[in-house]
Amino acid sequence: MKIEKLNWDSEFFGLKIGKVSITQDDEFDWRSFKETADTEKYELIYVFKFHKMLPREIAIKAELDLVDIHITMAKNFIKEDYLNVPYDFRTELTEVEKKGCYEIADETAIVSRFYKEKKLGPNIAKKLYRKWIDNALDKSFADGLFLVKKVNSVVGIQVIKTDIENKVGFCSVIGVDSNYKGLGIGENLWEQSFGFWANERNIVLCKVSFSFQNVESFNFHLKRGFNNIEEIKYIYHFRNTFL
Repeated sequence: MKIEKLNWDSEFFGLKIGKVSITQDDEFDWRSFKETADTEKYELIYVFKFHKMLPREIAIKAELDLVDIHITMAKNFIKEDYLNVPYDFRTELTEVEKKGCYEIADETAIVSRFYKEKKLGPNIAKKLYRKWIDNALDKSFADGLFLVKKVNSVVGIQVIKTDIENKVGFCSVIGVDSNYKGLGIGENLWEQSFGFWANERNIVLCKVSFSFQNVESFNFHLKRGFNNIEEIKYIYHFRNTFL
């Protein structure tokens, strides 16, 4: 079985990490998978199963641990609705602002599968989420980010990226200071993103992915018009106990 090596993840986490994507049950040969994992000395492998879960007996034989279920929701984008919406789009931050963004990133990391992964752990998960802030500022994997500030403190952040060719806008990370949740910060961040896309990009669709365990996020995005479920992805982790 072919296992794709994830070079960026491997370098960042300091482990040999791979990925397998499965759309049909009969695509996955658990014996071949384990043999390849051992032969090629993978320490951690993400196994993505689309549409439905792997059969329980197969997951057990392959020593796969279901760590999360990700849902991707989509919203048709009509730019005329948002042309007059103001936005605070950033690719540069003051040191105080960056510190505030990092603090929110640390809070947001707590709900991620990386935070709970025992081969990685909380500290490196927080480092990953901070890296996403850095990537937004240098525009390596994102357009940039939006802020909401209260009394000169950052209380909300949203990182976005745009697929210019396919005319799709993505939310990569959204986070709100726990002391300010329920006060409309998330709505404000999305309105800023919509305003930016309407005025500075040409898109027809917006997408967002999040953990299905986060029912609050699911209901929030339904209210924001994300009423089309594009994809459900079951995420398993394989940990090589021999390494």
